[in-house]
Amino acid sequence: MPFVAGPNFEGRLSACADAAKVIGMLLLLAAASCRESRPPEPAPVDPAIAAHLSALVDAHDYFALRAAVDANTGKLDAAQETYFRAFVQSAFNRCRESIAGIEALLAGKYAWPSDASHVELLLLLRDNYFKTFQYAKAAGVGRDVLGRYRSVLGDRVHDVENTLLIHDGLATTPPQTVDLAPTSVTWTRNRLGLIQIPITVGTVHVPIVFDTRAHISTVTRSFAKKLGLRLLDVSYEESSGITGKTFRSGLGIADRLQIGDVVVRHAVFQVLPDEQLHFHFPGTDFTLDGILGFQVLTQLGEVHIFKDGRFTISPADRSDDLRNLAFDGSTTVLSVMKGPDALSFHFDTGAASSEFYTAYFEKYKASVLQDGTRQTADIGGVGGSTRVDVYEVPSIELTIGDRRVVLRDVSVRTVPAFKGQRYYGNLGQDLIRQFDEMVLNFDSMFVRFK
Repeated sequence: MPFVAGPNFEGRLSACADAAKVIGMLLLLAAASCRESRPPEPAPVDPAIAAHLSALVDAHDYFALRAAVDANTGKLDAAQETYFRAFVQSAFNRCRESIAGIEALLAGKYAWPSDASHVELLLLLRDNYFKTFQYAKAAGVGRDVLGRYRSVLGDRVHDVENTLLIHDGLATTPPQTVDLAPTSVTWTRNRLGLIQIPITVGTVHVPIVFDTRAHISTVTRSFAKKLGLRLLDVSYEESSGITGKTFRSGLGIADRLQIGDVVVRHAVFQVLPDEQLHFHFPGTDFTLDGILGFQVLTQLGEVHIFKDGRFTISPADRSDDLRNLAFDGSTTVLSVMKGPDALSFHFDTGAASSEFYTAYFEKYKASVLQDGTRQTADIGGVGGSTRVDVYEVPSIELTIGDRRVVLRDVSVRTVPAFKGQRYYGNLGQDLIRQFDEMVLNFDSMFVRFK
């Protein structure tokens, strides 16, 4: 049947048109509302920000990197922020968070700006696996880097190959575990003036040096035999940062080690020839039996060292806004102030005295040349000792937290001890001796002196 308009057709048509207008207006309003409710488009990433953060990573300036990443939250794309935050997390003992971020990046389709940045992230992942005792995974990453990026590594190829020997040697070793309990022991000083704490391995009770800069616990071969360490079939090259000499080292495992009521299982020790821990220079002829290093110390929660000889360990259950301690790989770094300048130093409880590096000399050259006296100094460490030309400065004032410290007769190097030497120096026992108590917290990452 053909369509025939009824008497009210025009009225109905007009009503329909009015309804359509209303519906159209509602649709426009809804669309506008959706546009207003959508999150704003992210601002374009400023390449200068990423370049600045990359420079801080290259300089290992983790305190400045932490501040810069926090200040630029939301100004980077998600992948960039994850990348830079992974370095911050690792430096401030959040290694498992760093691992999670890196693994997410590697699993995605992130377009790496360069092979070099990819390599740095892989080496960070390897370091995190080692610090969390996942030795087989660390070895796998090292092998991958050597297989795919040998040309990018340049003069680091040997170091990566050598580290792979260590990780492969530990691949079947169970992860280190620590049963923390509040405990107190008495520390003593050895003939080098270094702090020793008592440990028990099996039925053997011996003192061992407490060394925050030792990247791995270390013993002589004869001491390893005395402790009954389980020796592994691995040999790799180690070198002295003091003399530059190289020597062969092995690995041993303490299946159970006690510090008071604290029990450490599967502790890894580097095993050196006895002569490499023998110190011989004017006034000193002494063999250091053993050193308790990074992988054990950083699992102890909070440590208090009192001038009166008490050494206490407790779970790290408090925070502190100081946050002046960081890790660079497997060594500790302390942020201090010199006037308005924030400076990063190695923090080394295994050094009898402090030493300042070339970076300090270059930054404060005028005052060092004016106040210092050029002379030759005996510098000793693992692997031997050597004589170096330095400027001896009568006093240098620093501030750590809310404490002022004056170091006396400080040796300042004018040339690096080795290629790539970082930071402004190495702070040792002459700093620690000035206070009644030192608090080391490896959870909130601070050192406080009282």
